[in-house]
Amino acid sequence: MIEIFATDNSVLISRVSALFDAEEVPFVILGHHASLLGGGIMGIGQRVMVDPDYIPKALRLIRENGLKGDIDFVKGLEEG
Repeated sequence: MIEIFATDNSVLISRVSALFDAEEVPFVILGHHASLLGGGIMGIGQRVMVDPDYIPKALRLIRENGLKGDIDFVKGLEEG
């Protein structure tokens, strides 16, 4: 799995998770439990990890669903 972005925005994580589930993109969210234990402390990010073979599809889905402006992709990750 390769990290495509990290965020402390739970709503964004939920939207991306639902999108990837619906489109059968293999992914995991790392840091979910740490962010829950943080007691609402912002800055404890969750990392979205995607199977390398599905990164182009994941990026396309993010763009097509209008989420690109809310996400800071990992530096060096090709978006096209």
